[in-house]
Amino acid sequence: MNRIVSKIAEIDSGEIVAYTGNYDFYERERTIRENNQQAAFARQQAMLAKEQRFIERFKTHAAKAAQVQSRIKALDKIDKIELPKTRRVVKFEFRVPPRSGDQVAVIEDLHKRYGPRVIYQGFSLTIRRGERWAVMGRNGAGKTTLLKMIAGAAQPDSGSVRLGASLNMGYFAQQSLDVLNGDLTIIEQLQQDFPQDGMGSLRTLAGAFQFSGDDVDKKIRALSGGEKSRLAMARMLYNPPNFLVLDEPTNHLDLATKEMLVEALKTFEGTMIFVSHDRMFLRGLGSRVLELGGESGTERDPVVYPGSYIEYVQRLGHEAPGIYS
Repeated sequence: MNRIVSKIAEIDSGEIVAYTGNYDFYERERTIRENNQQAAFARQQAMLAKEQRFIERFKTHAAKAAQVQSRIKALDKIDKIELPKTRRVVKFEFRVPPRSGDQVAVIEDLHKRYGPRVIYQGFSLTIRRGERWAVMGRNGAGKTTLLKMIAGAAQPDSGSVRLGASLNMGYFAQQSLDVLNGDLTIIEQLQQDFPQDGMGSLRTLAGAFQFSGDDVDKKIRALSGGEKSRLAMARMLYNPPNFLVLDEPTNHLDLATKEMLVEALKTFEGTMIFVSHDRMFLRGLGSRVLELGGESGTERDPVVYPGSYIEYVQRLGHEAPGIYS
């Protein structure tokens, strides 16, 4: 967005405010605008309180009757300044997942092809407890295919994917949205998923994923793609698995929810492997990097970087291909 956009229109609670500039400019100007509005609100409230005190003090004094009526009429004509709408973000805190074995997933001599196109040829990788693997590569390199094979949603042509002991996997992909029941409301879906939990806990969960107030009574069939993604993520993370397999988890998420999710996952005590093109997600969470070289990535073998995504970028001297802010 910083590189491309020159104007941003923010839609919030039915109002549209336009900003001329890139995303960094928008964030700065929005903060300045909100601070100015708060200051103007405070000044107006002080003035209104002063005028109201005058009216209350002299409303029974005949000599001041004209002044009192004049001030009452003036107050009625004033355009009231409202406080800026607060962006309410509820912090989500993970319950502690059960401890898994040291070896979470062992991939050995993996082969996979689609027709004449070879995706993996003798690929091996061991994912250990506590690691957070970011899977990089151009479109068609095999990122989603790898996650599907780890999750058991696809099978290799040969080789094996062995999951470790005491493992409870949470798999998020766009297909995760298909398991939602469109006839239920948000709160009904959560009650169905977690019947042992009280309404207060489920409303707090919904609020953490930006469903507050009457939002929880929306029918799932009426939700947008982003809202369905938030609900699917909430369902998966409430009783957290100890191994998260996430395929583009920030797709369709608004910025507030994305930031909340990254902060929450920083405290996650389990293991992760994920595909993302979001720089905030990668920089915040990637402690190991797997770069795939298939399709248009020079067709070389996968490369493992033992350091974080930030260290990976420092080594390359630039962001990975296709990464956006």
